[in-house]
Amino acid sequence: MLIPLLVWVLTIFNNGTPVISMSTTLTGGFANLTLPATPQSYVLLYVNDTPMPYILNNTYIIIPVFGTANVTITYIPRVYIINGFIGINITTNDVVKVIVPSDALIYNITLSIMNMSMVNKELVLLTRGPGTILYTVMTKPATSAVMGKPSPLGPYQGLFLAIVIILITVVVSSIMVLVLRRRGGRGGLGITYGLSDHELSIIRYIESRGGSAFEGDISRDLGIPRTTVWRIVRRLEDLGIVEVRKVGGKNLVIIRRRPMV
Repeated sequence: MLIPLLVWVLTIFNNGTPVISMSTTLTGGFANLTLPATPQSYVLLYVNDTPMPYILNNTYIIIPVFGTANVTITYIPRVYIINGFIGINITTNDVVKVIVPSDALIYNITLSIMNMSMVNKELVLLTRGPGTILYTVMTKPATSAVMGKPSPLGPYQGLFLAIVIILITVVVSSIMVLVLRRRGGRGGLGITYGLSDHELSIIRYIESRGGSAFEGDISRDLGIPRTTVWRIVRRLEDLGIVEVRKVGGKNLVIIRRRPMV
């Protein structure tokens, strides 16, 4: 049986769960495929949208086709934990499209990266194995649930609460005005963007290099993975903080507006 070029998709969900999937058309009797990573448990196999049995030996799978059929494979790969990061081993040289949500952070990747893009705020990497990927998921602050129905405020309690809110608003506004004036006096209006530590460190690095630096130098000197630098620079570009220009085939990052840091 002639096996077409397979493109596997590794999707990392917001909770950190990885799922590998693939859909293609095969012709013949039995298809012998090698999965890109060892399954954690069972594999979901559909032939022409019908669940089918299979023979699995580690990463080697035999699929009954019997003619021409659309074959879909979905499974959770076996993972490992190292220094708090989730790791996946890709053991074949197949093309693997990696989809990373905005809540996930790639710590290290040894797969060959052929292309990078942003789709619906997700980082999409077109890679080729073999290699590994290490990632983690950034946790969000938990919100506490309020049990029961709150009792209504009395007339004096409501008036007191309104006065307190007005006073707090006035004080905060005054502080912001003073801060903005001081920032403006030191060379321009500063703007707060709620930047992360990595984003701030990249901005400071670029400023230390005279206001411009190549993405490769940022990754090397700060020890931040290239994919993470690429994603951060795109976010800073969307915010209007930096501008990216192609110089000699490399991305040059230029500071356009200094945020309030």
